[in-house]
Amino acid sequence: METIVKTKQDEDEVTVHLITTEDGFKKSQQQEYFEKIKKSCSAAGIFFTYEFVDNSSIHARHLITDNGWKILLDRGLDIFQHYEMNDAFTFSNRLQQFRPCNAFEVTFLKNDELK
Repeated sequence: METIVKTKQDEDEVTVHLITTEDGFKKSQQQEYFEKIKKSCSAAGIFFTYEFVDNSSIHARHLITDNGWKILLDRGLDIFQHYEMNDAFTFSNRLQQFRPCNAFEVTFLKNDELK
């Protein structure tokens, strides 16, 4: 969401729909966090919605755009190695380019049927 806010024009409205599974241990916290994301996104011109599906029906991690791209993420968005989140003086806390990264692949597929 942060990347979308940084790159979209102020006048643009963006819709993001997340399809995921419920956390088996922290379901209420997960929903609380999604609602906080929804509220923050609303103030930035992003319409964020989410839905939970059966755990057995979801496996691959991907993004689908409305302009014909499907982006496959083999690790999902969990690519960063551990970094110190509580140290205000560590650049990796706020700037992604200073965070060590795990190996991952991203595949871009152009599909005119997705438009």
